[in-house]
Amino acid sequence: MVLKRLALCVALAACAPVVPARAPRVELPATDGAEHALVDGRPTVIVFYADHCPCFAAHAARLAALARDFEPRGVRFLLVDSEVSATVERDAAEARARGYAFPVLIDHGGRVASALGAEYATYTVVLDRDGRLVYHGGIDDERHDLTSHPDEYLRHALEDVVAGRRVRRPEAEVLGCALQTW
Repeated sequence: MVLKRLALCVALAACAPVVPARAPRVELPATDGAEHALVDGRPTVIVFYADHCPCFAAHAARLAALARDFEPRGVRFLLVDSEVSATVERDAAEARARGYAFPVLIDHGGRVASALGAEYATYTVVLDRDGRLVYHGGIDDERHDLTSHPDEYLRHALEDVVAGRRVRRPEAEVLGCALQTW
């Protein structure tokens, strides 16, 4: 029985996404009509987006607040839609309706999601100025019933990056809907 459990754990670990040390050097089309590079010399937050995900919708206001707090400090925010149904037009309409102040990038074929290990909406990576991945995981520890006292994984990582410190928690759990990238 112990050997079967060990074999299952090894098999599941082999299926876990590999998280790279750096972001791919690519440009993606976006809802603002431009193409955006993932790496551009600024600390960057990339959050994987799915318009149908209630977890993502619940975090929209928190994400907007983080952008208001950290963009003036030089941090760039991008949403990436890697879903098979992603289109610039649909995501532009959705971004306007939700009041997003940052572009939604379209990742046709899910190549960026695959390269960064994204399997769920709300999966977030923080890149340093050189495109090194310094954080990956969720926005916080809540799914869709938000409280006033979350463990704010992303905020803490950004505070560390802006202060020039090593990120104290470089990895955290992701709570969101499975991305439909096939």
